[in-house]
Amino acid sequence: MKRYVRITALFIIFSIVPIPLANAYPYPSPYPHHSYQNYSSSHTGVYVDTIGLAVLLATLAAGNGNNQAEAAQQQAAYEQKVRNIKERARESSKKEMDHTQDLIFERGVPGAVELITRSWESEGKKTFLDDRNGVSVLKVSGFEENIRLEYTIRQESKKISVRVTAPDYSVSEESSTYYKEPLPVSSSRKHIGLEFEEMSRDPQGRLLIKDVAKGTAAFYSGVIPGDALVKIDVYDTKDFDLGRLSSYLENRATLKALVKITVSQKGSLKVVDIQL
Repeated sequence: MKRYVRITALFIIFSIVPIPLANAYPYPSPYPHHSYQNYSSSHTGVYVDTIGLAVLLATLAAGNGNNQAEAAQQQAAYEQKVRNIKERARESSKKEMDHTQDLIFERGVPGAVELITRSWESEGKKTFLDDRNGVSVLKVSGFEENIRLEYTIRQESKKISVRVTAPDYSVSEESSTYYKEPLPVSSSRKHIGLEFEEMSRDPQGRLLIKDVAKGTAAFYSGVIPGDALVKIDVYDTKDFDLGRLSSYLENRATLKALVKITVSQKGSLKVVDIQL
């Protein structure tokens, strides 16, 4: 565009400027009452106006070029911003998908959805949960750049999808994966933090501890795998199978009772109080 405006300016200059030369009378003028000097003076304005027009057109061309350059810079900056938002959206969708997968494995779907919802609300974000027909859809908004999150958990197919969108920039990124349900938790692990196997017993027939859950009273008391559970309250565990142990703990848990376990560790007895 700039090139064509300049060409037009030059064309006007060379079209108009020669006019006084072609029509100028030789000196001395054949008409005494119309001198060459007077003719030249009468056309000076035409010549000056032509130069002014050319300068104006050239200025307009330069201004148009500047506007185009500025517009190009703005377009490049916008495209870079879109790329940045797209990259952040892709990273966020993957991160939230992985986090949701871990939470479901630890807490199950209801526990994971509840925790995610409370977490975003504590940060001042708006949430909307549609939980029906085995599909949980949690929408989160209130981010900068009008970014939105949408978690979709399909329990029938055990699939998680997390979509991050920025409608103002036509950006939408989604990550999906399959999740695993949490492993069943035994009553003994849930209530006293200890895991047993029916056939794993010491020479006296008492239950041997297979695993100790971290953060429990038994864990902090120093109970370790391989120790034998000698008693629970006043009952000797050689008379307990796992079914009876679970039933006993469930009944005591409904009363929120205090349970005493007696553990044998390298020949020494250790008593641990556990509040159910």
